[in-house]
Amino acid sequence: MATLQEKIEQVRREFDRTPKPTAKQLIAYPQDSLGQLLGYYLLNANHGQNVYADNEDVLHLLIAEESSIKEDFALYFYLFGNGCNSLRTWATMGIAMAVCPIYLPYFYKRYRQGKNALRFYDIDHLGLLYQPVEKVKQAFMII
Repeated sequence: MATLQEKIEQVRREFDRTPKPTAKQLIAYPQDSLGQLLGYYLLNANHGQNVYADNEDVLHLLIAEESSIKEDFALYFYLFGNGCNSLRTWATMGIAMAVCPIYLPYFYKRYRQGKNALRFYDIDHLGLLYQPVEKVKQAFMII
């Protein structure tokens, strides 16, 4: 019988075998699809053409209103409202509250928006890359 640690390692190996598209490949996705916009986002963020997309990049594209430190912090408040209860989320929110207390009302607003959206933080976002962005946002009630 496999231990929990062995099962975790098995899942991790399976996940690592799943091919992730590069920014250059993503740009070839259908017009206005999540994949194409993710490809442009990765290129514009100076990640390069051969960087691989991951779920965090997809979440940033769906949730963040702009690319800034404030929005990077607000992303984790949104995810916490959506049900993400990870150590990384807690740590980031703690740092955000300590470093940017002036934005607490905005962070709370983003938390409430995450609470009102359908749970989506833990799905395989890479499977949605061919879908239009607006369709994905509507499906999960992302504001």
